Amino acid sequence: MKSRLRAGDRLEIVTGGGAFEVWAEPFASPPSVYYEGERFDWKELDSVVAKVLAQLTADDARCRWVED
Repeated sequence: MKSRLRAGDRLEIVTGGGAFEVWAEPFASPPSVYYEGERFDWKELDSVVAKVLAQLTADDARCRWVED
């Protein structure tokens, strides 16, 4: 998951309450990761991926990689 986010792929997560995307912008200034509409510093990529995995195992959620 981290390598695909680093490569610029977007992950869509669909839950019972709606949907949102997770993506990374490693070459932005400052480099950032986005999760549930919130910006995180690039150095927090591991914790964002951990949040995604926790959500997928705890909720009735599903995900897919978004094609442009």
